[in-house]
Amino acid sequence: MEITHRERAALVEAARAIAPVLRDNADQAERESRLTDEAADALREAGFFRLGVPRSSGGAEADLLTCLEVTSEVARACASSAWVVALSYGAQRMAGSFGEQVRADLWGKDPDVALCGAFTGFGLVVTRTDGGQLVSGRWSAVSGCYQAGWAALGMPIVNDDNERGLGLVPLDALSIEDTWDMAGMRGTGSNTLVADEVFVADRYIRRFVDLMEGGGEGAEPFYRVPGRSLAMPLAAVLHGIARSAFEQTMDVVDSGKPLAMSTYSRLADSPGVQASLAEAANLIDSAWLHMARSAEALSEAAEAGRRPDITLRARGRMDAGHASRCLREALQLLLTVSGASSFSRAKVIERNWRDLETAARHPSLNEGLIREMYGRALAGVQEQASAMI
Repeated sequence: MEITHRERAALVEAARAIAPVLRDNADQAERESRLTDEAADALREAGFFRLGVPRSSGGAEADLLTCLEVTSEVARACASSAWVVALSYGAQRMAGSFGEQVRADLWGKDPDVALCGAFTGFGLVVTRTDGGQLVSGRWSAVSGCYQAGWAALGMPIVNDDNERGLGLVPLDALSIEDTWDMAGMRGTGSNTLVADEVFVADRYIRRFVDLMEGGGEGAEPFYRVPGRSLAMPLAAVLHGIARSAFEQTMDVVDSGKPLAMSTYSRLADSPGVQASLAEAANLIDSAWLHMARSAEALSEAAEAGRRPDITLRARGRMDAGHASRCLREALQLLLTVSGASSFSRAKVIERNWRDLETAARHPSLNEGLIREMYGRALAGVQEQASAMI
């Protein structure tokens, strides 16, 4: 069932309501390299850890556009909180396609159980056993692992073809190794998960290609959005960061601050400043328009029971990459308007800069690779494009 405008508006309003809590905890999250319990509780109580959970399991079953709006709004207050919400949403949408029994296992007692995950593991040793397989190995940069109850982890499927798969593993079967020490997005707590001969039942394992194709044959409409398109909310995190930086810059401009070493007694009087603000605002708006159009198109195809074609899927990735570039450019303009004082560690915009530049380097937002995918799809090189999307 499609989410209503009223439900979407209520979720966005919930994000605004908890913004003071997230802002108050952002400094501590950065110092401790993980979200605080208070911030995590606020996200959970607002319903943001059930965004990608099916309605039949008590979740919101929110479409892509709703997730984009919520994620951008949360990121205005705390980028790390928004990143954890966005990645949990994507993992939940994939996990929900594993079937009714798995949904009951994950969310039967609590629809607010968040997920985390990583597609690529290191040093994996997987052996077949009765009813499943035993897995040992490591998965790095797993955002939100402290808030999650389950992890979606890339692992080979032990069969004749040794296909690439994704397995669902409860967090209490794994250990967390503290490896996250980054310049930006520090509060995500993206540490390393370690498995030591963990049993993963067959019902918790699916072929990776099915998930990337949109749930596989016979998937319900909600799961027809291709797996890699679920990275789009990550670009929405950047959008929220840029909105925060724009608001802070306007506060500086409105304060009457002079433009140093010039004849302008106020920043607002400078044509250069005016042009920079206009360009930054336009870039932020352009980023949103690109993301929103693809989110709506992908969701419409899914609701209609259609598998999005290769060009639409590639355009969605391109829109996310283009949005990332627009938002990075916008932030550079805003930092220049605000001046060197923007880089004071006491300023939130300084953290905005570090968070956005770090998040924009996520592999799913690699514009060079995305441009290659989209170009291949447009040129009709379907087989090569499909392998990448």
